Amino acid sequence: MSEEQREILQMVSDGKISADDGAKLLEALKTGEQKRREMESPARRVREKKRIIRENKRIGHIAGIGGMREIGRMVRGIVMESVSGVGDDFDELNEEMSEDAGLLEGAIELESGTQLVLKRRRRVHRDSGGDLTLIGVEGSSLEALGEDTPDIKVYRENGTVYLKWNAGDLTLNVPATVDNVRASIMGGDINLNGVAAAVEIATKGGDINLTDISKAFSAKTMGGDIIIKLTDNWSEDSEAATMGGDINLYIREQTRAEISAKTMGGEITVQEGIGELTESGHHGASRVSIDLSEGEECPDLSMKTMGGDITVAMSSKEPAPENVVEKKSSRKKKK
Repeated sequence: MSEEQREILQMVSDGKISADDGAKLLEALKTGEQKRREMESPARRVREKKRIIRENKRIGHIAGIGGMREIGRMVRGIVMESVSGVGDDFDELNEEMSEDAGLLEGAIELESGTQLVLKRRRRVHRDSGGDLTLIGVEGSSLEALGEDTPDIKVYRENGTVYLKWNAGDLTLNVPATVDNVRASIMGGDINLNGVAAAVEIATKGGDINLTDISKAFSAKTMGGDIIIKLTDNWSEDSEAATMGGDINLYIREQTRAEISAKTMGGEITVQEGIGELTESGHHGASRVSIDLSEGEECPDLSMKTMGGDITVAMSSKEPAPENVVEKKSSRKKKK
C-alpha cells in the first residue's frame, strides 16, 4: 500500500472525509498510477524511447527516457498538495477556547491587522455540511448575514478572532481591517468576493471560487473545482491545488507573474495571446509555464490538479471553453 493510499484511508478512518469521497480519491490515485505503470512497461519504454530519440534528433538535443519517471513523482506531489491543509483542525481552536467563547450576535468591530480563523466542525451526517461565503466590505465591522445563520462561537486572543460553527451555510461580511483569513470546512463550497486580505482556504468535496482576489492566496480542495479571478493589483505568491477537479484562472492585462500549471490526466489550455509559454511533460502528465514578467520581478502562481483540466484566460473576456484557443505556435519545448 502506498503512502498516498494510507493517507486517504486514515482520513476516512478519522472521519475527515466520507467513505464515498475516499473511494473516489483512491480511484483517481489508481488511475494516475496505472498511467505511470503503462508508461514504464518494457514495451512502452521501447516505443517511447524510439519516439524520444526521433524527436530529439529533430529538435537537436537529447532529453533521455528517465523523465518518464517524473510522472510518478508528479502524482504523489499533486496528491500531497491537495491533501495538505485540507481539513486542518487549526490547533488553535481547542476545546478550552471553545468553552470560553461566546456567541456571535450582531456585528463586532475588528482592529486593523486582525487575523480571522474560521472552522466548521467535522461532518457527522451527510447533510451536516454547508457553504461558506465571505464578502469583502469597507470599514471594520464583521457580521454574519441571513436569517438562517447557524450558531457561531467567537473567541478573541492576541489580534486573532476565531469563529467556529457546527453545520449550515454561513455568509460573512469581512471588513478591510482583516489582514489574513484562514478557513477550513468539510463538504461544502467556499466563495470569496472582494476580500481585501491574504487567504488560506481548504475544503473537502466542494468547489472554491475566488472573485476579485488582490492578495496572496492558498486554495486547496479534494473533489472540487477552483475558479480564480485576479484584480489589477494582485502581486503576491499564491497557489491552488485540487484532486479530481478543474482549475480556471482569469488574469488581467496588468497581471505580472510567473505561472506554473501542472496536471496529471488532464489538459492545459491557455487563451491565445497570453504570455510566453514553455511546455514539458509526458503522456498523461503535462506542465506549462507562462512568463508574464516582462523582465520585472514578479510573484509565482502555482496550479496543480490530478484528473482535471487547467485553463488560463483573460478576465475581461472570460470565453467559454470552446472559444479558448491553445497557443501552440508560440510554445517552446523545455530543454
